[in-house]
Amino acid sequence: MADILIDSGNSRLKLARREPVGWQRVAALDFDDAHALEQALAVLAAPDVERVFLASVSKGWRAERLDYLLSGLRVPVHPIESMAEIGRLRVAYAQPRQLGVDRFLALLAASDDARDCLLLSFGSALTVDALAADGRHLGGLIAPSPAFQWQAMRDRFPGLFERQGDAGLLADNTADALATGIRHQLLGMLQRVLDGAFGGAEVPVLVGGGDAGIWLPQLPGRVEAAPDLVFLGMLRYIELNGA
Repeated sequence: MADILIDSGNSRLKLARREPVGWQRVAALDFDDAHALEQALAVLAAPDVERVFLASVSKGWRAERLDYLLSGLRVPVHPIESMAEIGRLRVAYAQPRQLGVDRFLALLAASDDARDCLLLSFGSALTVDALAADGRHLGGLIAPSPAFQWQAMRDRFPGLFERQGDAGLLADNTADALATGIRHQLLGMLQRVLDGAFGGAEVPVLVGGGDAGIWLPQLPGRVEAAPDLVFLGMLRYIELNGA
């Protein structure tokens, strides 16, 4: 028998299968794709599926589509919500449910490594979370993603930013100047957080999210690709809750 794990964001619907022998990703679907729900239902309706575990930060029409998808299932759906503490993790938020469940689960997965680290996710928004080796979440931040910044400038000033430029130290044309500014904002923000949270120590930066592949080569320091932290956190959450 199998469980389906759902990570539902503001752009994509990601699904994985958990079986007695292990787990694997099975789909990453764009909410804007007209066939996304049909493809997701094919995964969820497999005859060996016993349960569904849901981690969702989807809002608006995306949440409505997700609700419609799940409403007709023959198996129970178990929503996951952020908690103040679980396992080694201690969340910094005074109201833990205000912490996005995707960030919560990524922190839960990372907390088992018992090391200082920074979690960086390039999703619909850019999120950063600092985690101490003892499992304390030191807090985090949300910022416009680099992709959103570029698109917002293009929409605000039609005709001025028709191509995505190349980032350097300084630029000699408009497109490259914008790319350079966005990159410096990102790197400066990361360095400020590292200096403040960890005293400038070189700690691992765990990078995930849909645009991680674009930015991994551009980030300095001890950068590690971590594309599965949310699903790994879901697996750990299920284990800790005896499910």
